[in-house]
Amino acid sequence: MASQRTAKHRKRSDGRTLGIFAVALGTILWGTVGPVVKLFPEGTAFQYSLVRNLSGTTALWLFVLLSKNKKRYTKQDIVPILVSGTGAALFFPLYIKAFELTGVGVAAVVSIGVAPIFVGLIAWIALKQPPGKQWTYGTFIAIAGVVALNWPSGDNKVNVLGIGFALAAAFGYSLQATGMGIISRRHTPYQCVAPMFTIGTIFQAPLSYGKDFTFLQDPVLLMGALYGGIVTVALAYALFIYGIARIGAATAVTVGLMEPLTASILGVVLLAESVSAVGIVGSVLILIGLVVVSRPPKSAPIIEIAHA
Repeated sequence: MASQRTAKHRKRSDGRTLGIFAVALGTILWGTVGPVVKLFPEGTAFQYSLVRNLSGTTALWLFVLLSKNKKRYTKQDIVPILVSGTGAALFFPLYIKAFELTGVGVAAVVSIGVAPIFVGLIAWIALKQPPGKQWTYGTFIAIAGVVALNWPSGDNKVNVLGIGFALAAAFGYSLQATGMGIISRRHTPYQCVAPMFTIGTIFQAPLSYGKDFTFLQDPVLLMGALYGGIVTVALAYALFIYGIARIGAATAVTVGLMEPLTASILGVVLLAESVSAVGIVGSVLILIGLVVVSRPPKSAPIIEIAHA
């Protein structure tokens, strides 16, 4: 009996480790979006977002059609799909508006750093699933790291309206993660993400109406947009939701704080950007926070029973 409990505990621990690895890899892929976006002309953020979502959604539905394990959608799926799709539609446009008003540093600190708190509160209040002390400690350590990593310089302006947009973006991201967490209990990763981004793309399309898309005539920029859709949407979100199914939305979003760390590292390596001493401390805090939330929860001690 004890050996069976040990095997079950080990299996849960292995599943948790695999889930954390999948989320971390997915968010690392998200972190590559920043350097790619910087290749695009100024004022094309919404167009890039639409092309990225369209190509990503197309790839996702192709993966669904080719999958052998797909299941039929039911009425139970409607609400989580709408919730996650609304979150997907809200996050990027609100984040763009936030950094236009208050700068990239402040926008990143608020929108990415506050999202885990929103997810934890939604899980606690709406789903009656309190995240626990371990999540709380690890999340606040990691958030402190994000704040330090993106600490605004003297050139940044703090705009109250911009912070409001960043908070709204964080809420959109939390809706996205919460909806994915619910639907992931019944469907494969690609089946979870495909309808979410379909709704998000439909909601986002009017924002790009009448805008210039001639930049896509450049083969490099076209490849960058397709990379954004296939890799940072289809593949990255599939990994993210695979992990959510094993570790829950609250922990997944905290592990997702790897994204700004990845973006910062790529900025240094590929774009010759610099990181301050405070930023280095922030990077270390993010990693410490991830270690804390990644530890398997304590389980009751297993008592070995001697047999005569």
